[in-house]
Amino acid sequence: MARFPCLLAPLLAAVAACVPGGSDPDACRQGAVMATDGHRAAFRPGAVTVAAVGDVLMHRFLQQEAETAGYGALIAPVAPYLRRADITVANLEGPAARGLTVTGREVTLPPERLYDGQAYTGYPTFNYHPALITALGEAGVDVLQTANNHAMDRGPAGIDRTLAAIETAGLAHTGTRARGEDGPWHGEVRAGGHSVAFLACSYSTNGRADPHGQVLLCYGDEAEVLATIRRLRADPAVDAVILLPHWGQEYAPAPDANQRRLARAALEAGAAAVIGTHPHVLQPLEEITTSDGRRGIVAYSLGNFISSQWALPRRTSAILYLDLVPGPDGLEAQLPVWLPTRVTRYTSGVVAQPAEQAVSGEASTAHAARVLGPAGRLSAADLTGRCG
Repeated sequence: MARFPCLLAPLLAAVAACVPGGSDPDACRQGAVMATDGHRAAFRPGAVTVAAVGDVLMHRFLQQEAETAGYGALIAPVAPYLRRADITVANLEGPAARGLTVTGREVTLPPERLYDGQAYTGYPTFNYHPALITALGEAGVDVLQTANNHAMDRGPAGIDRTLAAIETAGLAHTGTRARGEDGPWHGEVRAGGHSVAFLACSYSTNGRADPHGQVLLCYGDEAEVLATIRRLRADPAVDAVILLPHWGQEYAPAPDANQRRLARAALEAGAAAVIGTHPHVLQPLEEITTSDGRRGIVAYSLGNFISSQWALPRRTSAILYLDLVPGPDGLEAQLPVWLPTRVTRYTSGVVAQPAEQAVSGEASTAHAARVLGPAGRLSAADLTGRCG
């Protein structure tokens, strides 16, 4: 969430007002930013702008990098673009359970130790130091999706500790809950006088047992997922619902039939948008008109926000900006815009950054445009320059 608002420009001066000082996108909060097609936009006056990114997947190499530089350094180049939105959401791909091994053994480590190969590990069973959550919050993330196939990588205690760490950091979470709790699966965030509910689910927990029912499943609990969307949509205190499904086939460039079916069902149930993760590559955007005439937005997969998977489709991602504007029945989703990003390994370390700022970033920009369609593309300059 952006933390440095500027003065709201009059609507008649929408192209020229609110010029930020310097190059920090935080310096300019209000006013529409147009995409390359001159039609799609984000940051409209009066809208709630949601930014969404894909998988935060810290493989062993990245955890070792963080030992030296800290997690914040890995995402520092994109942080201003996350803070630009009113609400920012990311998929935390795995637990962040302090000092817990895969067998449930406690390990006591110095607080600055971010990787040890026992408590904090990468593929195939992930667990991160809670410093990652702190870094994501400082970078501008407001909501963490915790329902994914790695949610149970440290068992029930891992979920408990992860949620406690998220709450300590002051972030919202969705898709999992602590043992013995029957609270809501969703997380709510207020912005601009409106409340947006986020509901996450996962296709699987990689075959790991979930004895306490701590993970909401997209397909195994589909009836509950859709009923929750309908209930939230009927709540006068909730202005919009966004479903965050962890679904699909890894590395597949297009959604499968189950993704398409659940996406439409969620929109018919009342969701304003569906923003997916898990395939580790970008998948297309789609606008769907529901049976009652509402327009819903689906982003089938946002790929890897940060990971150490180096093939072009796996290191390329996007920050999706989705405007929710007041309508006759709550907030309505508009066609989104997106900023292409790339994970790059330099001699100085690994960073996620806007693709146009990266070495060989033009390949990622072109790939993202092929998948998402060129119409909604933004450049970093669009967000750091004039934004009326």
